[in-house]
Amino acid sequence: MVMSLPVSASAPDLAIRIPTGFADALGIWFTAMTAILVAEAGLARRIAKFRLLNTWQALPVAEVWAGPRLDQQCVTSRQKSAVRPVRAQPASGSQISRILLRIAAFAFGLGVTLPSLAQTISGSSLNITGQSTLRGDMVTCSGHPWIDIRCNGAMGDGNHDDTNAINSTISAAIANNWPVRLTAGTYKVTSRVTIDYATQAGQGFRLISDGAVIDGRTIASGPVLQIQCGNGTTSSPTGCFYFREEGTLFVNGNTPAYVVVVGKTDFSDAHNSAKFDHLIVNNANTAAAGGGCQFNYLLDSDVYAVCAAAGGAAGLAFEQLQFSRISGAGTAEGTGGRGAVLENGYNFSNTFFALDLEVSPTCLSITFSHNGLNTFVSPYFNCVTAVNATASDGNVLINPNYGGATVNYGPLSTGISVIGTGSRDNWLFPAAGSYVAKPIDDGLSLSNYNTPGASMSVTLPALSSVNAGWSMGFASDNGKGMTITTTSGSIISGGKSAGSITMGAGNYEYVRLQSDGNNFRIVSSTRNTRLANGFEPPPWPSNWLFPASSGYSAGLSDNGNILSSYNSTSGLTVTLPSINGIPDGWSMGFATDNNKGLIVQVNNATGGHIVWPGSGGSQTSLAMANTSQGAYEFMVLQYDGSGIFRVLEATPATAQAIGMVGAAGISHWSFPTVSSYTATVADNGNVISSLNSPASFLAITLPSTTAVPMGWTIGIATDGNKTAAVQTNSSSGGRILYPGSGATTTTASLAGANYEFLVLQFDGGNFRVIQATPATATLMGISGNAPGINRWSFPATSTYAASQSDIGNALSSYNTPTSTLAVTLPATTAISAGWMMGFATDNGKTMTVQVNGTSGGRILYPAGATGSAGSSVTLAPINYEFMALQFDGGNFRIVSITPRSASALGMFGHPITTGATPALGSGSSDCGTSPSIGGNDSAGRVIVGAANGGRCTITFASPWLNPPVCSAFDETTATLVRPTASSTTGMVLTGAFAAGDVLAYSCLGFQ
Repeated sequence: MVMSLPVSASAPDLAIRIPTGFADALGIWFTAMTAILVAEAGLARRIAKFRLLNTWQALPVAEVWAGPRLDQQCVTSRQKSAVRPVRAQPASGSQISRILLRIAAFAFGLGVTLPSLAQTISGSSLNITGQSTLRGDMVTCSGHPWIDIRCNGAMGDGNHDDTNAINSTISAAIANNWPVRLTAGTYKVTSRVTIDYATQAGQGFRLISDGAVIDGRTIASGPVLQIQCGNGTTSSPTGCFYFREEGTLFVNGNTPAYVVVVGKTDFSDAHNSAKFDHLIVNNANTAAAGGGCQFNYLLDSDVYAVCAAAGGAAGLAFEQLQFSRISGAGTAEGTGGRGAVLENGYNFSNTFFALDLEVSPTCLSITFSHNGLNTFVSPYFNCVTAVNATASDGNVLINPNYGGATVNYGPLSTGISVIGTGSRDNWLFPAAGSYVAKPIDDGLSLSNYNTPGASMSVTLPALSSVNAGWSMGFASDNGKGMTITTTSGSIISGGKSAGSITMGAGNYEYVRLQSDGNNFRIVSSTRNTRLANGFEPPPWPSNWLFPASSGYSAGLSDNGNILSSYNSTSGLTVTLPSINGIPDGWSMGFATDNNKGLIVQVNNATGGHIVWPGSGGSQTSLAMANTSQGAYEFMVLQYDGSGIFRVLEATPATAQAIGMVGAAGISHWSFPTVSSYTATVADNGNVISSLNSPASFLAITLPSTTAVPMGWTIGIATDGNKTAAVQTNSSSGGRILYPGSGATTTTASLAGANYEFLVLQFDGGNFRVIQATPATATLMGISGNAPGINRWSFPATSTYAASQSDIGNALSSYNTPTSTLAVTLPATTAISAGWMMGFATDNGKTMTVQVNGTSGGRILYPAGATGSAGSSVTLAPINYEFMALQFDGGNFRIVSITPRSASALGMFGHPITTGATPALGSGSSDCGTSPSIGGNDSAGRVIVGAANGGRCTITFASPWLNPPVCSAFDETTATLVRPTASSTTGMVLTGAFAAGDVLAYSCLGFQ
C-alpha cells in the first residue's frame, strides 16, 4: 500500500526500515527527523520523499542513514542544486549537537512506536511526494489530497505566462480525478483556461483557491475561464455532477464577452449540485457584449459570485438556472448593462439571497416568460431602473431595498409580486395629474394629495402583466377626486362590473383593488366610493352636511344625511325630529371631525328614546367619543316606528363612550390635570393616568353602578412618580372584587412605582379586577400572587404594624432607634391566605413578632411534644437571624427560620435515633438464659437473663465507621456498667448482674 501525504518543507529523501502500521506515531518521528536533516543540510528547496519499507531492520543509532534519492516527481531546474552529504565526521560542537538531536528524535520515535510492537501488522510502503518553491512553500504534486497548479511550472507571479501549466495541471487532475489547488498568487494567462470534466461527470471536480487570481486581461476575445462538461447535445445534454469551486477565486479579464462561463450556451451540459464558494470576477472591457459571469445550465446548485463588468452585457447572466440558491453581486456599467439578467432558457424555482445590484443602468432584467417562480430575498437595487421584467411569471421580491440612484422602480415589471415594501414608502403621493400603475407597485397605496389639478387619473396595469393576487390601494385627499381605469378586464364588486371607477372629490375616500387573474376585485373600500359607483345601494346615510352652527334640528328631509361637527364653533348638538313626523326606517348619520364633539338628543315634543345594547329604555341623549384618539367618530341612528331611535352602527370609541354592551376593552388614554377624577360612562375603555396630576397622587372615583352598563371597563396607570388609587361611588357604588378581597372592599391602591396598571370591569353589580401588574397585585393581596419575599424594608421606628401591603416584604431591625423592634402582625380579617412576610435581625438589634390584639390568630411552629401555638416569637439575639411567616387563612405559620432562632423556640425537639435492634449474647458465659434487648445501635436497654456470666455481648446491627464511644448504666442497681467496644461491630457490658437487671446503654460514633 502506498500513501501520499503533503509535507511542509523539502529535504533529501530519508529511508528507514521499520515495521509498518504505525502511521500516526511514525508521523511524529518523521517530522522531528526531517526538521533535523533540514537544519543540517540546508536543503529546504529540495524534494522530500520518504519510503517506509516492509520490514524492520534494527540499526545502531549512530548508523541511521539519510541520503539523497533521485526519483523525484516534479523537479524544476532551479531545484537541482547539489546536495551536501548528510553524513560528516564529527569535528565540532555543532556536529556533536546534531548527533544528540538525532538520538533524541530517534528515541522519541521509538518511544511513540514501540508500544505498538505487540500488534502484528502486515508491511506497507509510505510514499510522501512533494515539491518546494524557492520561498520554502511545499507544493503537493501527488494528487493526494490535491495537485498544486505550480507542479507543472506555474509561477503565480503575475508576469510569467502560466496558461500551459494551468491547462496541463487541470488535464492531469481530470484524468486522475484529483482536486486542483491554486495557491495564492496572480496567474497570468494569455488564452482561455478550460475545465472540461466530462470524464469525471459522475464524480465531479474540485477547484481549490487560496485567494488566487487568474489574470486574463490580455485575452482579446472569449472567456478567460470556461467550465463545461462536453460530449452532450442540446436534446441530450451531459449530466454532470458536483463541480465545486472552494475558497476565494479572482478572475480578471478585458474581453468583449463574459469573463467566466459555466456550461455551454447551447445547453448541452447540465451541471448538477455545483457549488461556487466565493467567485470574484472583473471585466474591464466596455464593449456592449462585455459581461461578468454567465451561468448556462445549473441545477440544484449554490453560487456566491461577485461579477462586475464595464461593458453593456450583464454582471450575472443566468441562461438556464433551476432550483438553485444564488447570492453575491452583479454590475454592468455600460449602456444597456444589467446587474443580473434571467434570459433565454428556463429559469425557475430559484432563490436569490441579498443580491447586491448596483451602478448598472438596470439592476434586474427578466426577458423570457419561462423565467418564473423565482424568489428574491432582500435584494438591493441601486440603479436608475431597479427592475425591467418584460416577460416573467410568478417572480417574488421579498422586502426589496432601493438605493438613492433608483429613479424607476419597475416601469416594466411583468409577473413581479412584492412581499413587504422594503425601503420603498407604502404610500405614494405623486405630484402629477396621472399615474400608470405597474406590477412592482404590488401592495402599495396611492394618494392624489399632491396632484396639481382637481382630479388624478390612474391607469391599472394589464392583467397579463401582474400575478393573481397583485393589489394596490387608492385614496382621495386634499379635496381632489380620482378616476381609476383598467386596460384589460373589469373592476368588479357587488354584482356589477365597470371599466373605470370614480372617487368623489372629498377627503379620505379609499379603495383597494386586487387582481384575480381575470378582473380587478374591490376587496376594500369606503362606503361613499361604493355608493358613488353603484356597487352598493344607499339604504342609509350617504349625503354629508357640515353645518357651521352649534345646534341643528333634524327633520324628515334629513333621512340619509350625515352631519359632521367639522365647521361648528366648539361642537355640535343635534335634536332629532318628533317621532310623529318620520317613517319607519328613517336614518341619519353623525360624525365628529376637527376634534369637535357631537351630542344627539330627542325632541322635547314626542321625542321618544334612544336605545342601544346596555342602555335601558329611558335614554334621551348620547354623546359621541371626543378624544384626541376619537377624531372621525361615526354613528348611525334609525327609527323603528315604535318611538325608539336605535343605534345601528358606532365606531368602537363611541360604542364604549355610550356604554354599549360588548364594546368593553381598553382603547384610549387620558391624562387629566387634576388630583381627583370622577369617572363616567364615557370613560368606558379609557385609561386614566396620574402623569399630569398637580399633586403627588391621583384619586379616581368610579361611577354609580346605575349609570354604567355591564362590561364597562376602565384602566388606571401610575406615571410621573405619582401614585394612584380608586374608590367606589358613595351612591350605589358597589364593591371592588378580586381574589382574596372579601365582599366589602371599596378601594384599591396601585403600587408606588411608575407604570403600574390596574383594570376594572363592571359585572352588573360590582367592579372586578381583571388585570393588574404584579407589584400592584401583591400590594392588594390578590390570592396566589405571593410567591415569596420580594423586597426589604428598614424602618427607623421601634414598633411596626404590618398590613396587607407588607405581603412579600422582609422587615429588618437595622434602623430601629432602640435595642429591639416590635412588630405587630395584621388582623386575620385584613389579609388573605398566602400573605407572607419576613423578619430579620441586623445591627446588633433583636426583634419580636406578635399577633394582632384583634382577630390576631396564633403563630404556629413545631416545638414540644405536640407543637406550639403562641402569640409571639422572638428571634435569637444575634445578627442576621431570619424568619418568614405565612398566613394559612386562620393562623400564621413559620415557613422558614434560621437554626439558632429555631433552637431558641425549641423547634429541634429531642434527639431520637432509629435503626435495627442489635443481637444479644446468651448463656451461662454471657448474658444468661433468655435475656432481651430493645433499641438500636445508638441506644437501648438490655434485660439480663438468669444464670449469667457477668457479661452481656451486644453485636451491632450495622458496623460503625470507627469503634464507638459507649456508656452504660444498671438502672436496677443504680450502678455504672463498664462497657468495652473493642471493634466496630460490637461491645461487651461487664459487671455483677442479677437476673432481671435492666442495663441502659448509649453509643456515639465519630470520624
